Amino acid sequence: MMRGNGNLFSAKVIATNKVYYDDRLRYLNVRTLDGQIGFMAHHAPIVVAVDIGVLDMQKPDGSWEHVEVGKGILQFANNRLTLLVDTLETKEEMDIRRAEEAKERAEEELRQKQSYQEFKKSQAALARALGRLEFYKKTYM
Repeated sequence: MMRGNGNLFSAKVIATNKVYYDDRLRYLNVRTLDGQIGFMAHHAPIVVAVDIGVLDMQKPDGSWEHVEVGKGILQFANNRLTLLVDTLETKEEMDIRRAEEAKERAEEELRQKQSYQEFKKSQAALARALGRLEFYKKTYM
């Protein structure tokens, strides 16, 4: 595996409440509205909508970091990646009990008669809760 700077790119991951990462990366994988997409150095320019899911990042030293992100937008151009997301949580920050309660609330709301707007809001809440629970239960090497 090459260890030079030629296989790295600049990356900035920003949530609404913090700048989570601002350094170079070897690889980044994220869930988009169209499926998973991976980024390496010199990726073609792209702007893409990010969906709720796990963000996998490989640092220059080869170590991996995994976090749960909410919806957002990603831009890659000139060997620079910028990811803006509404939420970002590490496993340590996650409150699993709160995620379970949110899942139960959203499921109950979906069982009731709702307007289309309320239905979509409940559906989004359920997706966020399920994403958090899936991420929390997943073990990484």
